[in-house]
Amino acid sequence: PWTSKFSMLYIDNPVGTGFSFTDDLKGYAKNEDDVGRDLYCAIVQFFQLFPDYQKNDFYATGESYAGKYVPAIGYYIHSNNPTAKIKINFKGVAIGDGLCDPEVMLGGYAEFLYQIGLVDEKQRIYVQNQTNLGQQYIQQKKWKEAFEVFDILLNGDKTGNPYVQNVTGCSNYFNFLQCNEPEDQEYFGKLLSLPNIRKSIHVGNLTFHDGSMVEEHLIEDIMKTIKPWLAVLMDNYRVLLYNGQLDIIVAASLTERFLPTVPWGKAKEYKNAERIVWRIHDKDPEVAGYVRQVGEFYQVRKEFGKGREGRKVKERK
Repeated sequence: PWTSKFSMLYIDNPVGTGFSFTDDLKGYAKNEDDVGRDLYCAIVQFFQLFPDYQKNDFYATGESYAGKYVPAIGYYIHSNNPTAKIKINFKGVAIGDGLCDPEVMLGGYAEFLYQIGLVDEKQRIYVQNQTNLGQQYIQQKKWKEAFEVFDILLNGDKTGNPYVQNVTGCSNYFNFLQCNEPEDQEYFGKLLSLPNIRKSIHVGNLTFHDGSMVEEHLIEDIMKTIKPWLAVLMDNYRVLLYNGQLDIIVAASLTERFLPTVPWGKAKEYKNAERIVWRIHDKDPEVAGYVRQVGEFYQVRKEFGKGREGRKVKERK
């Protein structure tokens, strides 16, 4: 198994997410600088406690809103490693279905939803008008107002059922082939409450947090871009951006939309790069996905049977 060759460190991030906690409101991150700093401190402490792992190649990975967290920790390591007492053998990052550049990505929702048949022409126009408004707010640095547009339209964290859910009748924005989330997605919280599970992951009686307080403190940050930091990483390290074909909230086409605007050294080569068909093994009949590569940058679209988190579409009932 891969676990015999590689080590994986899971971190509940930002502080206040999952089993991580703070006793002071000042402990919550308010921006990606805070996120990068806190993660860096945690990783350095890990290597202090377990120095045998320090020599290993280190990659930061995450998905969804970690499209901002991952560049944040990557850039923080890049900036601090040269003078740090404890060096991190940082090699690169991987981001899945990442919300990296809200302004540019926001503008792609209307056409995407229309092309996959989730909205009609009248609804497409409404979505486009709303995303145009959200982009205007971003350009005016009205971050909270921009988030409210996004939340009312698609996200639904603060405002109840979003517009897209109301007009489609579907609540699952991780996979547009399944109208509602599979039942087994509701088991996660109950699983983490089991004594044997808590014992195995060493969390004792700590409270499991849903992240709502974290989101509240980051509300002014959510609609900001991370492109400048991502560009630095793409110029200096191995970077993988991958998308499932069926995700709605951070669709593959939205990644395609923002990537050409990243100001890195090989932007021109990326725009001219050919996309190739990817199979796990050359003789495999099934396509695993599609790859575009420039230097140490890889962009992958996973094949049509997968949505968010690479979950294979299958009947679960």
